Amino acid sequence: MSVINPPSPSIRAVGQTRFDPWVIIAFLYPLSQLIVFELVGQLYLTDLLGLALLAFMAKSPDFIERLSQLKLLFALMGLWLASLIVTDLIRQTPPEDFLRGWAKIIFFGTQIAALWLFLPRRRAYLIAFAFGAAIAWGFGIPERFAGYEWKFGYDRAAAFSLIGVICLLAPRFPALRTASPILLGLLAFVVMFQNARSSFITIVLAAGICGAVIAVERWPALQRSIRAPLFGLLLIFGAVVAGLVSAGYGSLAGSGALGDDAKYKYDIQTAGNVPLLLGGRSESLISARAISDSPVIGHGSWAKDRRYVELYRSLRLRLGMPVHDNYFLTRELIPTHSYILGAWVEAGVIGAIFWLYVLCLPAVAVYRLLRRKERMLPLVVYLAMGLIWAIPFSPFGATERFIVAFQLVALFWVIRSPDTVAQYLPVQTGRNDPSAMLAR
Repeated sequence: MSVINPPSPSIRAVGQTRFDPWVIIAFLYPLSQLIVFELVGQLYLTDLLGLALLAFMAKSPDFIERLSQLKLLFALMGLWLASLIVTDLIRQTPPEDFLRGWAKIIFFGTQIAALWLFLPRRRAYLIAFAFGAAIAWGFGIPERFAGYEWKFGYDRAAAFSLIGVICLLAPRFPALRTASPILLGLLAFVVMFQNARSSFITIVLAAGICGAVIAVERWPALQRSIRAPLFGLLLIFGAVVAGLVSAGYGSLAGSGALGDDAKYKYDIQTAGNVPLLLGGRSESLISARAISDSPVIGHGSWAKDRRYVELYRSLRLRLGMPVHDNYFLTRELIPTHSYILGAWVEAGVIGAIFWLYVLCLPAVAVYRLLRRKERMLPLVVYLAMGLIWAIPFSPFGATERFIVAFQLVALFWVIRSPDTVAQYLPVQTGRNDPSAMLAR
């Protein structure tokens, strides 16, 4: 198989088809996360395929040029890794821990590089990857999450499936893209009754942003006039809406309207003198303490310190929050439940700087979407909203590095593409033009 090249526009005209084996590869790639090896922790087949894909794509004539487009991201990631290495040397972290910590960042960077060199060359690859991810998340739920399948897999499987269908059929049925806010809203309604608050909020926000972008498209003059100050006001409005959505979900859950399980979870998370959001992510209280004790160099890979575990237990008791002794008797890791706080606790402030930079990317991508007509709107917005939630509120472990790599590649694809109205057919440029590859 030769180095991948996008098909020429003449071949991909409306009504013509051409078999592209790379679409199959894009579909199968995320499914490989279902195969796991035990080797100094868990190693996924996707990690090995990422290395192989990167080595293959290195043959592309635009290899260096394309990777240089993400040089700031990779520079910050390199500093994050260097900070973790220095921290582990200072803290004398055991080899079994620092090897996993370093490998996590290295494999994460490999996934970003490999997918960036591959997926943005055609929209079809992004769509195929989404369908593969839907199956992977639907069938890859660990046994320990039995009873919470919608929170830990079915939610993403349903979202990727729905969005994949919308993006796939949008060229032939434009009304499907126009209806995407309604379709996402219906999915959010289903998820709401499955005790999956974070997914509900993510999908609702994605539906709202898709609706706003589609509405702006109807007024080209308004679309061209949107600038940073106005967009900043829209971001503030969006944050307020997100807070109202979260509060509304809490009220419904507390009233019992979403079922007994949701009410029980709500009662547990609001049992102490803390708001709902903090009650559900109370680990951040002790993460902040660990960060304040060592803000610059961190506590090392897979940071273990029983002192913080006991402090977390005492803090929950003082706040009137429930305490499950089995958790605290077996726990050794410093409690974190956040990409950014976890990186800061382990690697120091440089890890937090990396995730702060990443946290800005969804806003930039949405800003670019407001200024163009993009067929992949629902997918990019859903990935953006998921990243905004996960960075402060989700742990960065296991298969998260694969979904985050996909999120970043999709966001950078939009950010790096021309800031013009993108039609559903390929841009009429040469087949080896990197800008054409990014626009497809």
